[in-house]
Amino acid sequence: MFLYQRAMLAVARSTGLALVLGLAQGSNGFSSVQAAPLDGFLEASPYLSPRTGFFEIAIDAMNSTLDVLKLRPEGLADDTVGNLDGLHLRAGYALTNDLWLDGSLFHRKLTYAGIDPELTTWQIGAQYRFRLAPEQYRSDAAVRVSAWGSHAGQIAATRGQLQSRPVFRLLDGLSVDRPADRQIQGDLLWTWWLGSSALSAFVGAGLGEVSVRSVTARVGSVSRRWIDGRFVNDSGQVDNLLAGLVEQLGLDAELDSINYSTRFTHAGLGLRIPLGDWSLRGAYQLFSIRRSTVDDLIAARDRDNATYTLNHTLLGEVSYRFAGRARIFVRGQAMSNQFLAEMPLLYNSLTSRRFGERYGIVSLGLIMGF
Repeated sequence: MFLYQRAMLAVARSTGLALVLGLAQGSNGFSSVQAAPLDGFLEASPYLSPRTGFFEIAIDAMNSTLDVLKLRPEGLADDTVGNLDGLHLRAGYALTNDLWLDGSLFHRKLTYAGIDPELTTWQIGAQYRFRLAPEQYRSDAAVRVSAWGSHAGQIAATRGQLQSRPVFRLLDGLSVDRPADRQIQGDLLWTWWLGSSALSAFVGAGLGEVSVRSVTARVGSVSRRWIDGRFVNDSGQVDNLLAGLVEQLGLDAELDSINYSTRFTHAGLGLRIPLGDWSLRGAYQLFSIRRSTVDDLIAARDRDNATYTLNHTLLGEVSYRFAGRARIFVRGQAMSNQFLAEMPLLYNSLTSRRFGERYGIVSLGLIMGF
């Protein structure tokens, strides 16, 4: 009976506080991985001719060698902490002069102390262009709708990986099953033609939700799973004793905040400058988000009670046309508050304090026009 009580106390303490997503940020402060991916590069006129488009493939990375701007937190105990390795695919196609479709898929692996989560980010969008007196002002405008999100399968930590965090030391295993976020978004886009260059602006808003299928904690042979708002054992039977213990410890609010809804707005500017076979692009995005339940819970704490709702993103790209409509490119992305604007699923009552830190990504890839 003593073992059971010890196990249940450990499970209660850890399950309410311990998404393994939070472990992946750890004491050195690093977050994992995309508003919708690369929104800063939005234009009202991505391609001007019907039945034309592009395909892009690239590798994404961040490590101590690539971090020339020192965007990652200083004083990391291990140079591999916070490393990112990934691949992404993007494509777009103009169905008519004014109707454009696009989509993207990102797969990224993060490195942290043996916990190496793999996350997938997706995005699909459509936009319709209507012209604003192009003869006089050489400007286009478009309305855009999109959906985007991120997910992981299971993220798990063993006893050895849990020992560095005092709240987890009684545990032999901890896992999070199917964390995900999903968003829908609407935007207005404008593009002004300045000779062969293009200056673009955008403003938009959206709604989203963050969800976790379940959290499982194990002590010895005893494990409990939190799913659908209740605790169950390996046989699927409800554990009312553990539920009562969680309520007594005041952790029920922590559990309730794991799943929450979001509202967000964003705006930005982008500039594209062709220089013969070379091309330069730069962009800025301001992103603001509001969350249900979780931020109120964080703000009510005595310490570590800062909530983060704003993110500034800078994008820069240099590309070179080496054959026909084929280009190679190098792209950089710098974020003031890690991935706050791109992967809402990473933000919870445990990890929020790490979103005051910067992060960046470097991409190298190929763009094929058709």
